[in-house]
Amino acid sequence: MAHGISPWVAESAEYRPDRYYTYEHLTQLLHNWAKEYPTLMAIESIGKTLEGRDIWAVTLTNTATGHHSEKPATFVDANIHAGEVTGCSTVLWLLNHLLTGYGSDERATHLLDANALYAVPGIMLDGMELYLTSPERLRSSVRNYPETEPQDGLRREDLDGDGRILQMRVLDPAGAWKKHAEDERIMIPRGADERGGDYYSIYEEGLIRNWDGGKVAVAKEHFGLDLNRNFPHTWVPEWEQQGAGEFPLSEPETRALAEFLIAHPNIGTSQHLHTWSAVILRPAVNQTDADMNQADLAVFKAIGKMGEEETGYPCISIHDNFAYDKKKPIHGAVLDWVYGTFGIFAYSTELWSLPRKAGIEITDWIGWGKEHPDSDEVAMAKVLDEYAGGEGIFDWKPFDHPQLGDVEIGGWDYKFAIQNPPGPLLEEVIAGNALFVIREMGVLPHLVIESTTAEALGGDIYKVSTVVINDGFLPTYISQIGKKTGAIKPPKLTLEGAELASGKAEVTLDHLEGRSALYAPLGIPARYGNLARGYAEWVVRASPGDEIQLTATSTKAGTVTTTITVPAE
Repeated sequence: MAHGISPWVAESAEYRPDRYYTYEHLTQLLHNWAKEYPTLMAIESIGKTLEGRDIWAVTLTNTATGHHSEKPATFVDANIHAGEVTGCSTVLWLLNHLLTGYGSDERATHLLDANALYAVPGIMLDGMELYLTSPERLRSSVRNYPETEPQDGLRREDLDGDGRILQMRVLDPAGAWKKHAEDERIMIPRGADERGGDYYSIYEEGLIRNWDGGKVAVAKEHFGLDLNRNFPHTWVPEWEQQGAGEFPLSEPETRALAEFLIAHPNIGTSQHLHTWSAVILRPAVNQTDADMNQADLAVFKAIGKMGEEETGYPCISIHDNFAYDKKKPIHGAVLDWVYGTFGIFAYSTELWSLPRKAGIEITDWIGWGKEHPDSDEVAMAKVLDEYAGGEGIFDWKPFDHPQLGDVEIGGWDYKFAIQNPPGPLLEEVIAGNALFVIREMGVLPHLVIESTTAEALGGDIYKVSTVVINDGFLPTYISQIGKKTGAIKPPKLTLEGAELASGKAEVTLDHLEGRSALYAPLGIPARYGNLARGYAEWVVRASPGDEIQLTATSTKAGTVTTTITVPAE
């Protein structure tokens, strides 16, 4: 393995579903696709990272069937957390699937004809680059925060030059750990009253800054920013929540993402990709299910069920089922900002789980990390032995530490065993969630002009009428929160090509419901209406053979146009 580079990092821009991509190869791959599929894909820079890298946004749609801004859209992003590089690989699999499937795959063809997909494969590109090209790991940004100077204590470092930062174990009669009897690569807790064996202290591989020979304190994290705490929705400052930044959208990456979302009001659903736990997370982050809008909650569950079908992951509430501490909910998260500000149905998938691959059933995802049987780790190590070719968990090797003396370095590789899957397991992880994004595209509202008439009233006067329907699952206002904002305007119908005898050329309809309003077992008796239909009419002056154009527009449901030829009397 080259110094600092995992064997699972791509060595070129050729697309491979079992590889992770550095910034250079990611950039080249995206531009190659844009050149190969010019009518389906466009690419643009939406801003610069702290270190000056372009943040790429991809637009996928069939330009022959209309501009992307006039179609309902889904948004997907990855790597707001730099080390969670499985997310970027998921976006690439999704793009490749839609591009290569257009024209042969019925669903891919329909979606790119009717809809648009916006994708940001990597947000925190500086951190991704550091993560993929060095032994270092980090949460988000490469900016030193909140401390700008090195802090005293144990600081991680690749001491033996193998390109990884693993663990160090040191024989210590007061140590809290011991070797596992079945697999000595695994260290397990020493019994509360256990004596008479070999025990160890465990540290992350590294050096101790300004050590006096006494206690070994862990240095404060030097990359302390968490960009998923930097959004305006219920944002709180650093002293109340670590990683928040100096103010909402203080970082160039979060600002660029926010501006892109604001500039694309046609987005109705979104997916924000993370690792690891093998769960699909839905809002609210800082609100219980009981306190959410119940109509929206039902839709979140209905769409989430499709994700469960594609991935096998459960779809759960962040607050109710995934909170680190329910008494201290997360603030400033992109998921709640997107839903709470724009009314978009937004999800975050925590991709990959080594325990799950090892057949371990987990119902308390946060609790498992704090307490689980030793047998779980043995099962996890066996998975890596079978699929990862010697990567992921390592034998302990002696090392002469300049401060601690005789130590051994080995154990778990957090980066490409726990946080991300090894390359041979990557595609089976990413494909299902990419298909979930595709199914999200399929629930968007979509305007259809169902019928039009031009009825002669006498002389050169005609009544032109039309019925417009929303044949999508979601309504034209997307969600109850979307309706509440007032920013999502109802559909409009516009007539052109004839002189108006009365009224206005532009008619505003009521919002059109989608099938989501009826997503429940059939009631008996069946007392239902149909609020997915809208009607408009005009009285015009025209002559037989004239062509009148009718255009229906909706912020979220797209634009559709039809032409009526005025009949002879």
